[in-house]
Formats: sequence, structure tokens, C-alpha cells
Amino acid sequence: MRNAGWLAVIGVVALLAGCGTVSAGRPATPVTGVAAAARQTPQQRAVADAADLLASFVPPPDALRIGRAPVSLLAKAPTVPASANVVSRAGWWQVAGQPRTVLAWIRAHRPAGSTDVGGGGVGKVVPGSGPPLTPGLPNNLQLSYVDFALPDGPGVLIDRTVIAAVVAEGRDRTAIGVYAQVLWLPARTAASLIPAAARMVTITPLAGHAPPARTDHQVTITDPALVEKIAAVVNVLPSDPPADWTECGPFPGPGMQLTFRAAAGGPALAVVTAHQELCPLVSVVIGGKTTPQLDGAETLFQRVMTVAGFHWADFPAPGPTAPGPIATTP
Repeated sequence: MRNAGWLAVIGVVALLAGCGTVSAGRPATPVTGVAAAARQTPQQRAVADAADLLASFVPPPDALRIGRAPVSLLAKAPTVPASANVVSRAGWWQVAGQPRTVLAWIRAHRPAGSTDVGGGGVGKVVPGSGPPLTPGLPNNLQLSYVDFALPDGPGVLIDRTVIAAVVAEGRDRTAIGVYAQVLWLPARTAASLIPAAARMVTITPLAGHAPPARTDHQVTITDPALVEKIAAVVNVLPSDPPADWTECGPFPGPGMQLTFRAAAGGPALAVVTAHQELCPLVSVVIGGKTTPQLDGAETLFQRVMTVAGFHWADFPAPGPTAPGPIATTP
């Protein structure tokens, strides 16, 4: 499956994996505002957002903020996205008390609008529960962390997270490391959009590891208003976030291909292709030239079927038709 998520950066055993559900929360750019965000590039928005997320952390009472990591284990975040398009900001605190108590307090005072999606830890392995750590942690330090997720900024910012890690520092003192991380999506260029000259679109079912259902028939749309709406579905899909590697699985499911033309029998202005598989990638060829891949194959399937007024048996039931905002550059 696509590995645009998290990779451990501490070479030790990860423990206490958790899970959760993202809920609605504060907007992606609470400080800069909508007008300022519109003038920023996706990367600039991510820089501002990471600073906002770090500022949203609520430290325990009497915690003292310091300028650098007080212990080596807190020098880096325990997890980072496997992408070049990530912005990170870090801060450190010291406070009296035991790490377990401090972490419980942090969990009970999570950043506004965030959801606790679990956490993990590193340290000594209890005998009989797994292999020993190699090498051992310096001074037998142990680290535990909690992961808070925030809603995406549609089409621009994803994997918005605040990670809080705690390490014992002395007999009754805890060091805290907080890491705000935001992954930004490259802005789509005008050259990646369906040409305005498109006046018809042919929607074709594609075979995956098995032939399409016999009820999945090719559909051709010639109503200019519907063609424009279907083009808009493609045009608002976000860029696929760059990742270190991609694995979509060996057996792709049924697919959909959209071929846009200015007139019947004319050359293809744009060809859009996607399959049901582990990574929801969408390929787009404009004027015979391949453009960067997009994300959101399931969104493409459902919205196209809803706009065009049909449903193929091989695909999930249609969903909402309203496209979300997307960042673009000339």
C-alpha cells in the first residue's frame, strides 16, 4: 500500500500502537485567515500551519519552555511522514512529575480541534514479550508519546498532527518534546487541468484482475453542461503527495477511463484513468503529455457516476457531487 504515512525514526521497538477517528475541528489556517492563505503557496501555508499547531499545544501547569531538547531522545520526533513535502516545528518543556502522569495530563488537554489517535513508546522490553533492544537506550531512558490528528486542509494540507513525547529526566522530573507536522500537496498547474475546449466525454469501464461486470457499459456524454461538471470533478482532485515509495498491490480492481474530446471523432484532449486498488491514484494525460498523478480515485468514480446519472455494478454507490477547493498555479 502507499507509504505516505509514518515511519519510525528511532531505531528501536515501537510499542503501544493506537488508532482513532479524525473529527471536525479548527480550520487549517486559524491565524493567517482565508484571504492571506489564498496568497500563499501550499508550502507557505504548511509552514504557517505547523507554527499554529505547535502553538496549540497545552503544556502542563508550571512547565518551563526551553530552547532545545533536554535529552537526546527528544531531539527528533518519534515518527515522521515519508515525504519530502513535510514541514515540522518542535518545542520542548520541563516539568515536575512522572512521565506517565504528565502524558495523561497532556492527553486530557489535547490541542483544540484534534483527535487522540493513539501513540507509542520505546524502551526496555519486558522479559518474554519480545526481543531485547539493540543497542540499549542510553541511561535506560524510556520514551512514550501521544499522537493528535487534525482535519486536512482540503486539497492543500494533509496529515496535520501534533505529537507529544515524554521522557523521565531525573527522579521526579519529566522532559516533554512536542512536534507539529504538516504534509503539503503541490499546487496543480493550469497544464494539468481538462481543457475548456472539451465538449464531450466517453466514460469506459476497464478490466482489473477480472473482466468488468456485463452491466458496466460505456457511456458518452455530449451535454456541454454535464461535460463541464465532469471536467470539474477531475480538476479539483488534489496532487498525489510525493512519497519515498508506492505499492498499489498486484491485483488492480475494475477501473474507469474518461476521454475528453472537442467533437466526435476528434483527437483526445485529455485521458483520465483510475483503478480500484490500494493506492487511489489517478493518471491524467493532457494533449498526449502525462501530467503528475492525482489522488482520489474513489472520489472520481463516485462523483462522475453521480453527475452522469449512471451506476456501474463494480463500483461503490455514488456519493456527494460537490467538489472541494484546490490550489492551482498558472
